[in-house]
Amino acid sequence: MSLEAGSRIEIPSPIDIHAHLREPGGTEKETIASGTQAALAGGYQAVFDMPNNPNIPTHNHQALEQKLGIARRTANTDIGFYAGVNLDDPALDEFPALSAAAGLKLYLGHTTGNKKEYGLDQSREAIDHWVGHNQAKPQQPPILLHAREGVGAEVADYVASAGYPVHWCHVASASEAADSQRLRQKHGDKFTAGVTPHHLTMTARDADYKYGWMGGRMMPPLGSEADGEALTAAFNAGWLQIIETDHAPHTDDDKLEAETANPTGEDHPDCTTCFGISGIEFVVPIMISLVKRRQIKMDRLLDAIFDQPAKLLGLNTQNNPNKTTIQIGPHVLEEKDRAGQSRNHPYVGWTAWGRIERVVSRGRVRYNYPSQQATPAGTDWQPRILTPGDEL
Repeated sequence: MSLEAGSRIEIPSPIDIHAHLREPGGTEKETIASGTQAALAGGYQAVFDMPNNPNIPTHNHQALEQKLGIARRTANTDIGFYAGVNLDDPALDEFPALSAAAGLKLYLGHTTGNKKEYGLDQSREAIDHWVGHNQAKPQQPPILLHAREGVGAEVADYVASAGYPVHWCHVASASEAADSQRLRQKHGDKFTAGVTPHHLTMTARDADYKYGWMGGRMMPPLGSEADGEALTAAFNAGWLQIIETDHAPHTDDDKLEAETANPTGEDHPDCTTCFGISGIEFVVPIMISLVKRRQIKMDRLLDAIFDQPAKLLGLNTQNNPNKTTIQIGPHVLEEKDRAGQSRNHPYVGWTAWGRIERVVSRGRVRYNYPSQQATPAGTDWQPRILTPGDEL
């Protein structure tokens, strides 16, 4: 596959297992329509939305059905939704009614919207109920973890030891990468781990010296240069299987409020929080740049943005018709290249080694550069809600 300037490559359209689309509850930040429009401009065929919506978390089937209704009317890509659970007051009787969920996301650590820390003792009951309800299914909806260091490793080990698929989201440090290798060696493909582009390409110094809350404060936090090198090595070796964007939109006002209240960026639970960055439309071009610079390999990248996400979520890719064409060559990411509603990311000004030219979904051209807009859905193309076992 040539990466010479002026060439074009065609790849299976990527799948993002980890995005925050904010609707309902936070539509001033992003909507399902705008977030999937940005994803389509980034070459993606499908995104999977997290359950921590502001004030309306997806903890019950009514909240899930509300999202499904919005998505069927407005999504610009195929889409799936995770369920969540309030670990202080888990509504475990809701689990049987969440059959349309792609998986269960457990928030065990401090992040935007969650100031508490939990461990295995607090999450065991919810895990056991989810596993018990879903274990007999041919395609089991996985459990995904927002957790740091030893908590993430312990809970992942517990879930995988039950023979159930578990995914450790946004691994961010050298020690977590080492734990991920150990867990993968112990449990095989019942355990997977993901890494974000920003944890591969940015460090804590970037947050401290360049971006602050506007584009550098996130949870888990950016690490040291040594952490970044360890993450890259673990990704190249296959111990971190998946690239996940963690597309996390916020308003400029919210970011500035966090910067004003907490300019040094401590991440203790009582600090003002507005963690995360967006920029799903830029992820694939940035990752192609890492291939060109020989930091990662192309086959590992394609595995991480298509094959492994589909495998984790139990999607059938045998007849996948969805293709993304990329123009190869350097170009500077500009303000006008932003495609979604969100603006809180540091990528403008970076030099990427690829530009998304076209996305074809189920035989229909859904995106064609230089237009930044998705082709409207019609009778020959409608967004699909994806759950484990579905065919792409």
